[in-house]
Amino acid sequence: MELLRNLRTSTRLLFLYEVTTSRHTRLRTIGERLGMTIQGTSEYAQGLEEDGLLSFVNGEYRATKRGIEFLHDRMHELRGFVDRAGREMAFVETTSAMAGGAVRRGDRVGLFMEEGYLVAHVDRTSPSTGVAVHDASKGDLVAVRDLEGIVALRPGRIVLARIRSPASGKRAGRGPSSRRLPPSTKEFVVAALDVAGLVAAKELGLRPRIEFGVLPAVVEAAERGVGVLLLLPEDRVAEAVRTIEAANARLEDKIPYESTTLG
Repeated sequence: MELLRNLRTSTRLLFLYEVTTSRHTRLRTIGERLGMTIQGTSEYAQGLEEDGLLSFVNGEYRATKRGIEFLHDRMHELRGFVDRAGREMAFVETTSAMAGGAVRRGDRVGLFMEEGYLVAHVDRTSPSTGVAVHDASKGDLVAVRDLEGIVALRPGRIVLARIRSPASGKRAGRGPSSRRLPPSTKEFVVAALDVAGLVAAKELGLRPRIEFGVLPAVVEAAERGVGVLLLLPEDRVAEAVRTIEAANARLEDKIPYESTTLG
């Protein structure tokens, strides 16, 4: 954000804020409030006047209408940035996880992402740990406090299984024998995009776990470390790739993906 990166911009805003909220007849008093030399204060005042943001009226320095609008807009941008940053940096005091085994209150647990779900294990080494708030049996929900570290997580792989359109003239045979899946996708979560994906899944004897809101759900699953087999028609492959690349643009650990053709 320019306001935080650029010292000149932030100083101009502070100057305008000072003359808007307080009465000043001398540059020296403005400089004293901003911790600036008289020479520096004079240079900023001259620049603001040249840009139509500051005026000297009736013996006082005042922000012009344009200057007040400029100040208001920049402050609004700053507030938006601070609000977004605050949400992103929100301190998590407790979290919920699935108990990977019997857990007792006060146990130190390691936190792991397993099949897309946060799981707590007692006495298992993990980069992320916490303390169980209450007793829990395996598979129960357990609250964890005093969190430390970050959960180790590698994105899952997405395989785009392209289904040829009947209109392409390259008809695939009917039934499971006509379609082949990469052996490595055996344990992947299956997602079906569009009717073509549902029909292909039926022919392969697969039951999709993701059928609605498919592309965002596929990306979220991959971000949680889950491998996903996405069955989709050829004419929607480009859309799926754009969705994955948009997610990768904000991720440090990129989601790996590849394409294969069924039939």
